[in-house]
Amino acid sequence: MRRAAVDDDTVDPEALSVLAAACRDHEDVRFDYRRGDGGSSRRLVEPHQLVTAGRRWYLVAWDQHRCDWRTFRLDRLREPWLAGSHFTPREIPGGDAASFVASSLGPTPRHLDAKLTIHAAFAELEGVLRWIDHTPIEVEADRCLVQIRSEDLGRLAMTVARIALTAPVAVIEPAELANTVRQLASHLSVAPS
Repeated sequence: MRRAAVDDDTVDPEALSVLAAACRDHEDVRFDYRRGDGGSSRRLVEPHQLVTAGRRWYLVAWDQHRCDWRTFRLDRLREPWLAGSHFTPREIPGGDAASFVASSLGPTPRHLDAKLTIHAAFAELEGVLRWIDHTPIEVEADRCLVQIRSEDLGRLAMTVARIALTAPVAVIEPAELANTVRQLASHLSVAPS
C-alpha cells in the first residue's frame, strides 16, 4: 500500500510508522529517495533500524540492488510501502545502528566555542558534561573554567541551561551567548503559588 509523500524537511508520521513496522516485522520496503545531490532513485531495502542523530531521523537498511548497507534520511524518503516479502535480519556493521549512522555522517561540525565559569568541582559535573563537547581549561576545588563547542548559538544556550541545572554558570565569552542566556533567563519565571 502506497503512503503519502513527505514534505522537504519533515518526516511524514505515516512513513515513520510504515518503516518502524517493517523494521519490527523484517519486511522489505520500497520507496523513492532523493539523494543529497538532488537526483532520485527507487530503492528496495531490508530495513533494520530507525535512528535519530542531530535533528534528523535515519533508516539503517541493507540496499538489495547495491548489495550494501546504506543510511537513508527519512525527510528524503517518498512514498514508502511494504514490498510484500520478508528477510532474515543481518548484523549491522559494528553491531550498533547509532554508531553506523554516526560513522556514515562523519563528525558534526561545531563552529562555535564558548568559555564558561562553572561554580562546582569538576568531578561533580561529570554527569552533565558527559554529553557535551567540552575541554576543561582551569580546574579549582570549587569552580572550573570550561570551553564548550556546538554548531549554533541556540544549542550553546541550551547547553548552558543544562549545566545550570547542576551548578551556577557564568558565560565568559562570546558576548552573543551571554546576551542570549540573559534573554533566556529574563523570559523564565515561576507561576505564583
